[in-house]
Formats: sequence, C-alpha cells, structure tokens
Amino acid sequence: LVLQLFLRHPWLRRLSAALAGLLLGVMLVAGWGWWNARSLRVLAAELRLAYERHDAAAMEQLFCWDGVDAGTRARIRLVILQEYELPVASVVVRPLTVLDRQPGPGLRPNLPPAATIEVAFDTADRLSAAYLAGRDGWFRHKLVVMLPAN
Repeated sequence: LVLQLFLRHPWLRRLSAALAGLLLGVMLVAGWGWWNARSLRVLAAELRLAYERHDAAAMEQLFCWDGVDAGTRARIRLVILQEYELPVASVVVRPLTVLDRQPGPGLRPNLPPAATIEVAFDTADRLSAAYLAGRDGWFRHKLVVMLPAN
C-alpha cells in the first residue's frame, strides 16, 4: 500500500531518484578518493621497503621513466645510489602545496603531480628527501621525474 502511494506521486519519485543519484555520486567520489589514497600509501610503503632493503633496482622501478633521456636517468640513479644506504626514520605522504604544483623554471613533470612523498632519514642531521608522485594510468602512482621543458 505504501509503495502504491509512493509511486502515485511524481514529486516523491523525483525526490527519491535525486537522492539516489546524490548518494551514488557521493559514494563514487569517496571510493575514488580512497583508491587514490591507497595507491599513494602503497607507493610510500614500496619506497620505504626499497630503502630498508638497500635495493636500488627496486627504487628505480618506482619512478615513471616516460620521456626520460639516458643522461637524466643516470643522474637520478646516482642520487638513488647516494641515498639508498641511509637509514629511514619515516616515509609520509603529504598533499601538494602551491609550490609543488608549479614546475621549476625550465622544467616540466613527466606525470601530473598528485602528492608529495617525504622521506626523513635517521641521521644526526635529519636529512630528508621529497618526491613528487603522480598517477600512472588508472591503478597506481609512480614517482615523478622533472624533465627539461621543450
């Protein structure tokens, strides 16, 4: 009986359709946000694991190498080799700041940046490194490489 009354009133049908659409939209946005955050946490965990295992090859695999020339890749490899022996205190995912969204002069990212991953080393002077992370396809994030702007 209640369903029959409900179906007779067009404004109730419209209201329920609008509420169902709003609920579905909120659920999709929340799900996408959760998926993005999860993907960034997985990347940060993989980075920490590579540091803890002193695995330079695993660290290299975390970068997006699209459009990266051999010279730039060799410079990044050198930085990795300089850092990968340091003990890690923490690896934290942070949202982008206004400055992180701006490419440096004469530089462009090979992926649109989505977050920053900060690595604090367990050294006397508390050295740290910050990596930009960007979405590589639908399913995962990779570390961003800054390339010369053309």
